[in-house]
Formats: sequence, structure tokens, C-alpha cells
Amino acid sequence: MKKILVMTALIIAIGITACGTKKINNTEIIGGADEPTSITLPSTVSKETNADKHFLEYIKGNETDANGDTFWAVGELDMEYALYDMNGDGINELIVRSYGSWICDIMEFKDNKIQSANVENLGSSGVTFINDKNQFVSGDTGHEGRAIYVVSEINDQGKADIVMSFVKYWDDWAESGSPEFYKKENPSQDYLENIDKFDTITEAEYEALVEEYSKENTTIEWIKMD
Repeated sequence: MKKILVMTALIIAIGITACGTKKINNTEIIGGADEPTSITLPSTVSKETNADKHFLEYIKGNETDANGDTFWAVGELDMEYALYDMNGDGINELIVRSYGSWICDIMEFKDNKIQSANVENLGSSGVTFINDKNQFVSGDTGHEGRAIYVVSEINDQGKADIVMSFVKYWDDWAESGSPEFYKKENPSQDYLENIDKFDTITEAEYEALVEEYSKENTTIEWIKMD
């Protein structure tokens, strides 16, 4: 009787294993399917692995971008660059900055072409940086009577989307002369013409947004251009 029970248990165990898995070309297939399940891999699996090589030739003036232009900063003083994957697609972006702080350009390598990510840059009267969320932040903080921050993320197509803007403004908007505070998530590209559609927030909420989005990414390795 014991032998019969043991043999029965072994037969059941073998049957379960046989139904549960198969091996095709040394690959274990769960569920007993005759053929492996077809898996669609993300487009970044076939990414341009030589992006860095193209970027390095570009900043030397040996290669052109998608518009047929050579790199504008060849020979400029106090320029640095970084090769850093901001959007997590496995392909580095080329980030260019001047004077140790001002980010001038963020370039993508897509479809075998060097092209601008078109991040929103408010000009040279404030701050620019990559924050710890790997977002590009441009802050126009040098004008009297206002402070505005715009946060851009690079999407999987290599183009920048504005995900947040927040504003401290007085004089023109606040008749009393005391500051007012506004924010807008995912604003349209013409947001500066539609500031009146922003949401009103408190000063404490504005300061919390500045704190949240202004933590700079200090892990990026900046390299001096020769």
C-alpha cells in the first residue's frame, strides 16, 4: 500500500510539472504553451547605442544636427557638457551649460539625428538646473515684481513637455501692491499669454513648490569643453 501511494504521488507531481512548464530552446515556458508568448519590447531596446559618439563629434564641430547646423558653442569659453539620461529611455541627452550654472541647451539623439529637446527656457535673468526629479527647471527670478518657474520633462519622443509653472507676482496683477501666487499643472505652450487661467495659491503653497522643484541633481558629471 505504501509503495502504491508513493508511486501515485510521483505520477501526480510529474503530471503537474509537465502541464505547468515546457522548455523550448532551453527557455522555460510557464503554462505549458507550445510556443513562447510573443512579447513586444519597448522601442528603446533598439536604441541608438552610439548616441554619445555622435554628441562628442557634434560638440567638436565635426557633425551637424537635424537642421544641418554645427554646434554653436565650438570655441566658446567657460562651457561644459554632460551626457546624462534624463528621461530614463536608456539614451543619454547632451546637456550644455556655461559659467558653471546656466544650462543653454539640452539635445536628444533620435532617429539617428541630433535634435533639440526644446525645453522651456525663460532667459538669462534667473536660474536653470536639472532637479532631483531629472526635470529641467528655468526660473525667471531677476525681474522686479515677479518670480516665475517653469518645469519641463523630456518625454519618450525626445521632446519637452511643461509639467508645472508657478508664479509670485505683484504690481501689475495685485492692485494692493502685495504679492499674489499662482500655479498651473501641465499648462499649454502659450501659458505666458494665459496666466489669468492659472490657479490661485497661498504663499505657503508657492514656497513649498519652490522647495519641491528646486533640489538640484548633484550626480551629473560635468566635463569642461576643450
